[in-house]
Amino acid sequence: MTNVKALIFAKQSKRLPGKHLMPICGEPMLKRIYHTLENTGSFEQVIVFSKYTNLEIDDRTIMRDFSHGTLINSLLNAIEKFDEFFAVGGDLPMLNSDVIYSLLKGYRGIPVAAVDFDGTIEPLFAIYNRVIHDEMLEHSLHDSQIFNFIKRRFQLVTLNRDQSSRLFNVNTSKDLETVRKILNCKDE
Repeated sequence: MTNVKALIFAKQSKRLPGKHLMPICGEPMLKRIYHTLENTGSFEQVIVFSKYTNLEIDDRTIMRDFSHGTLINSLLNAIEKFDEFFAVGGDLPMLNSDVIYSLLKGYRGIPVAAVDFDGTIEPLFAIYNRVIHDEMLEHSLHDSQIFNFIKRRFQLVTLNRDQSSRLFNVNTSKDLETVRKILNCKDE
C-alpha cells in the first residue's frame, strides 16, 4: 500500500487547546502519531493536514487545510488534493501498527472505515479515495455529518476490543492523563 499517503488531521481544539503538541512519553502527540504511521512502511508519505495556521513540527510535512465547515469539508478538500489517502485523527496517540494493518488489509479500492467494538464509526480512521468525491459532496449539501454517508458508502471493518482501545481520542486533560498512565509515561 506504499503508494497511498497517510494524512493526520489536526484542527485546534476548544476543549484542550494545543493538545496536538502536548507531550506523551517525551514527544508531542502529533509527532508520536507521525512516527507510528511512518514506521509501518505502508505509506508513500505521512502528512499532517492541519487547520492550525502556525503549527510547526521539526522535519515533518505539514499542509494547511483551508476548508471551512465540518469534518466532511476537510475530507472533501483532502480528496481533491490527494485523490486517495489513509485518514487518521491527530488525537490518537495510542495508535499502533496492528490496528493500522487491520484497516489496510481490508482496502481493495473501495473506501473503508473502522468501526469500534462498541459500534462507533471512525471517520478519522478510514481510507478515502476519488471514487466517492461527487457523492460525498452531494451528501454534504444536505447533511454536514459524515457518519450516515460512511455507513451507506464504505466497507466497514469492525475492530476487536484491543484494537478499538488504540483509537482512544484525547479531548480533555483527563484523557491526556489517562493515556500517559496507560502508556506508563514517566515525569509528565
